[in-house]
Amino acid sequence: MLRSLVRGPAASLFPAAAMASYYATSHGNATTRNESSVGFVRQPARAIIANPATYSCNTVHILDAFAAKLGRMAADGPSQLLVIADFDYTLTPYHTPTGEHAHSCHGIISGSGFLGHEFQAKANALFQQFYPIEISPLLTQDEKEPHMVQWWERSHKIMVDYGLHAHHIKDAVANADITFRDGFQPLFASLAKANVPTLIFSAGLAGTTICVLVVLAFNDITRYEECRLSRS
Repeated sequence: MLRSLVRGPAASLFPAAAMASYYATSHGNATTRNESSVGFVRQPARAIIANPATYSCNTVHILDAFAAKLGRMAADGPSQLLVIADFDYTLTPYHTPTGEHAHSCHGIISGSGFLGHEFQAKANALFQQFYPIEISPLLTQDEKEPHMVQWWERSHKIMVDYGLHAHHIKDAVANADITFRDGFQPLFASLAKANVPTLIFSAGLAGTTICVLVVLAFNDITRYEECRLSRS
């Protein structure tokens, strides 16, 4: 079971979390977000949850409690397991294979150019207004949240104003350079085989998330409409 929710708890708490840098490669002032590609060397995939006996206090500060909890999870088996994941930069990588900053769900749309230069200019203006607030070390989360909600809502409004439709999403995803992290396919195949419910919470666009999953998981973009309509 695989469900993509656009307005889950993650979206309500951090409505712009997946938007923090979605203009990094598609807007004129992108150099402010391009520092991550300098000197970047992709590391091989590795397990970050494995045998607790191999951990040290430098990596897990509550080692005994963590080991006990992990042991209970293994003993309970897949029938008692629920997997919850973020999408942007969690299931998908933060960098492309060439070291560039990867697109988020919003970035796939803005980077496609399908909504025109005027849309991109307005979207970039919102980025310049709200991104400094999001990363400010001088503001609390409570102080930031109303601004992030405003950013999220205004970004979606201009997408509607400039005529975003389902076919734009499908075309944008088909032309986007987006991948899942190493190990995604075998992990989700195992979850499906064991009938483990898997929820994807994201502050990104549900339509884009679904389309990426359909294209990369099924390698068949014609199934996008089937999955999109199943949400209604």
